[in-house]
Amino acid sequence: MTGERLPPKGEPGREPRHDELLKVLERALKDNPRLRDKPTEEVSRELVLGGYLREEPPLAPVAEALATIVAEEQAFGPDVPLDEA
Repeated sequence: MTGERLPPKGEPGREPRHDELLKVLERALKDNPRLRDKPTEEVSRELVLGGYLREEPPLAPVAEALATIVAEEQAFGPDVPLDEA
């Protein structure tokens, strides 16, 4: 992995916030575009295996963040970072 690692901050077991997940997922999808075609469970697991997070996040927030990214891409195109959209 070539990007920054974004572990959940604070006490152990804390879920990453939506904005943290967006940033992590955006980096993971850039590093591995095939994640777009994987089930949410596998994406969540890959965030840990790829070193993006220390702990596997719950599926619902990952699914919500993925849906946000897809919606942004549909509106602005896949090459526009979320913070510039």
